[in-house]
Formats: sequence, C-alpha cells, structure tokens
Amino acid sequence: FQSGVPKRPLGLNDDDNLDSALGLGELAQLTVNNDAETTYDIANSKEAFRKTWNAKYTLRSHFDGVRALAFHPNEPVLITASEDHTLKLWNLQKTVPAKKSASLDVEPLYTFRSHTGPVLCLAISGTGEHCYSGGLDGVINCWNIPNSNIDPYDLFEPDVLNTTLQGHSDAVWGLSVLNSRQHLISCSADGTVKLWAPHSKVQLLNTFTSEQDGIPSSVDFVRDEPNRIVAAFASSHCIVFDSETAKPTMRLESSQESVNLNNKQINRIVCHPTLPLTITAHEDRHVRFWDNHTGKMVHSMVAHLDAVTSLAVDPNGLYLLS
Repeated sequence: FQSGVPKRPLGLNDDDNLDSALGLGELAQLTVNNDAETTYDIANSKEAFRKTWNAKYTLRSHFDGVRALAFHPNEPVLITASEDHTLKLWNLQKTVPAKKSASLDVEPLYTFRSHTGPVLCLAISGTGEHCYSGGLDGVINCWNIPNSNIDPYDLFEPDVLNTTLQGHSDAVWGLSVLNSRQHLISCSADGTVKLWAPHSKVQLLNTFTSEQDGIPSSVDFVRDEPNRIVAAFASSHCIVFDSETAKPTMRLESSQESVNLNNKQINRIVCHPTLPLTITAHEDRHVRFWDNHTGKMVHSMVAHLDAVTSLAVDPNGLYLLS
C-alpha cells in the first residue's frame, strides 16, 4: 500500500482512487503486524519512505501456529489454517475492543474440522463459495464457506465439508485455484503435483512429476495460459507443464553465470495475473522474476534480511507483496 510515498502510480490522483483500482474495498484499511511488536519500521534513508504499521485487528483462537490465510474475494472475511488441525472463519466487521491493546479483537465465526494433522495450505475459489485446504495427513478438503453472518454458537454443520480429494500419500504443501475452469492444483511431499476438478465426477485429471528435480515445494497456474502450470522443485528449479499431456514444456533457467540456483531453495512461486511472468521467493533472501515465453530470468533482487517465505500479487498485477 502506497501511503507516504510521494510518487503516485499510473496516474492515480489520490488514495481513494488507488484503493478503488486495486479492488480493496473495506480491506484497504486492514493492517497486520507481529503480535510481539507494537510497530514495524521499514528502514530507508529518506523520511518520506518511512512507514509504521499498527495492528488494527487481533485474531485469537488457534492453539498452534498459523500456516496459511486467505481473504474472501467479495466480503471482509478471512480464513486461517493452523497446525492445530483446524481452519477458522473470521468476519472483520464483527469486532470487540481488545483488553490490553488499541487494536480490535475478532472472534471466529466457524471452525472447520476434518483434518487429522496440521493444516499446511489454503486457497479460496474466485466466487467465494468454496475453500480448499491441504494438510500433513495428505488429504485435500473442499469446504462450502458458511454465511459471514452465521452465529458462532450454532451447532456444527456437517454439510460444510463438500468433498475430500484423496490421491497424495504424503503432506500437501501448496494449493492454487484456476477460477475460469474450477480447477485446483496441489503439490505434495510424495513428489507429485496433481490437477483436480473438485466438483466433477472425475476429480483427478492429471499427475505431474520430475524425478531429477525431486519434491515440489510450490505450484501455480500460468495465468495468461491456463492450459499450463508451473511448479518449483527441491532442485531449486521451476518447470512449466502442459496440463493436458502432463509433459514438461519449459524449464526456467538463469542466463546469468553468476547466479547458480543450486542450494537456493524456492519457498513460493506465483504467476502474474496478466503478464507472462513467474515470480519465485527463495531461501537466499532473493525474489526472482522469469519470462514465461523464453524461460530466462529477467530480474533478481535481495528482498529481505532473511529467507523469503511468501509471495502475493494483487488481482490487477500492480503490486507484489513478500
């Protein structure tokens, strides 16, 4: 978010227009920080680039680490996935004053229970009707998202669990949704990437592997070419696959001799929503950009002081968050 930055992007005249262009709505005012810190300063020699982030909402209910979260596409609703074996649904408009801080507390509206181990990844469909979770138990659960005005003290609803996808034999690390086709893709510690049609009679559409590259660590659809997927592997390389034939069509390679991708583990891979770009987050503090047409690296930058673990691009493709 560009508060405090004097240069306005793409000719937008004010913050309201920027929020509108990004489609943030009420989420434009949401800030998140480490609960152990009161503020976080982004160091910069110019005061104009100094930003302070204050907690607005505090969500307390999980009994173990939170491994993933996703916002609802249309409502001020958040879903979180935890090592306590559950997912939780939160309505950011239903808050109560916190007892020990200036932030607002949010209580969960619903707890999703079915996984028998830690929940590791999460994705929400573009319509906001379904969410998908993968866990250490090797299972992918497909959920119907309850109404955001549900009474948190209502009885448990078994119909919330829509279907279960079984095919992986080890932990499911990552999930990604292709909204135009209602397809889901997953990557697992069993060494496979799988393409699913969760709401069809034939749910498993294809399986992708690369024995020479080992276990996949992250996966996404190539957004400007929906018949292709891209997966990051333990070898620190990325491979683009044809989703119909399951054959690799391209290997993303560095054209710079000084960049050796060995031992530069990829923690996250995302594709730009409109441009032929793949973006990777690495254990060596770097974020790297790849041309999907040539397979070559087009940019590399040190993004953080430690390993980069997460990436997200806003739906309009204007901002990258890491």
